[in-house]
Amino acid sequence: MAIAGALIAAPAAHAATRVPARAAAVAEQTYAAKLPARAATVPARATATAERAVTDALVVHHEPARRYTVKPGDTLSSIAQRFYGSSARWNWLFQANRSVIKNPDMIFSGQVLSVPSKPPARATATATAAAPARQTALTTSTTLSGTLSCPGLEELWEQAGGSQAEAVMAASIAMAESSGRQFATGAAGERGYWQIHPDHGSLSTYNPLGNAKAAVVISDDGRNWTPWTTFTSGAYRGRC
Repeated sequence: MAIAGALIAAPAAHAATRVPARAAAVAEQTYAAKLPARAATVPARATATAERAVTDALVVHHEPARRYTVKPGDTLSSIAQRFYGSSARWNWLFQANRSVIKNPDMIFSGQVLSVPSKPPARATATATAAAPARQTALTTSTTLSGTLSCPGLEELWEQAGGSQAEAVMAASIAMAESSGRQFATGAAGERGYWQIHPDHGSLSTYNPLGNAKAAVVISDDGRNWTPWTTFTSGAYRGRC
């Protein structure tokens, strides 16, 4: 009976050891069958990702820049604030328009500027750090103030970026307009040495340097003095 019991129990023991072996074999076959599919999908995903990256790069590279026509009273800082929400990004505009803008403190009404969506390659962190100077360019104080003589007005004109060749004409017009008085005010609200009309927005200021910059902008750096009646009437002659 003991021997029979042992013989009967033996097959059960063998059956118990064979089940895991078969299960393992099946699992290995299943895993091996799946490996090629997994291996094949990795390059496909990587390729798709690479293709998307290239496509995105091309889209960004070819994205057309917006255009903006400068209006009276505009500065690079104010335009940057309008398009980027930050006046500190004036340098993006300056670098993108180097062929049009020679002096970032001096832009002219009617100029058409490119407004990039991304920072140009030459827009550096150093230049961006200097942004506050551009933002306050028209209101920065100067040592020249109060009632000025012709030499003082000539110097102020040149400090504002005006052409040296036009300095005497600029001073002559300022003397005819305001007698060289910083806080001279016209009947229509014209302000300062060059009597800048309020229609010119922030360009109309009593600040000496700001007023001179406005004269540079409005006269196209001395190439067009017709906006001043003292020029068209000839009243400027002999003033300086």
